[in-house]
Amino acid sequence: MYIPFFLESMERLLVLWLEDQQQRCIPVSLRLTQEKARSLFEKLKREKGEGSESEEFGASKGWFMRFKARANLHNFKVQREAASGDYKARSDFPRISGAVVELMHFPEGAMRSKDG
Repeated sequence: MYIPFFLESMERLLVLWLEDQQQRCIPVSLRLTQEKARSLFEKLKREKGEGSESEEFGASKGWFMRFKARANLHNFKVQREAASGDYKARSDFPRISGAVVELMHFPEGAMRSKDG
């Protein structure tokens, strides 16, 4: 099967990126993988320059399934999109919990652990 140059190059870079994320134990969602694939594809197009403007890439779910097969990533696990939301909730928690403590008028230091 013929795979265009940009697509083949992008997929090789994407495999390296996915392996790096996996080694760092960073969960990867389908949406994040698609966004990374698009950004790599656009970067390759910019580097190639003249004549590459007509190349298009959509990063569909169908492409992703074919990519996994081509790259032999059968055991690669993609997190459900809820993981992305969970990450946002985790990052917002300190700010939100601080606001709750202020609203409830806890005395200074009442919410600290005995060890900290």
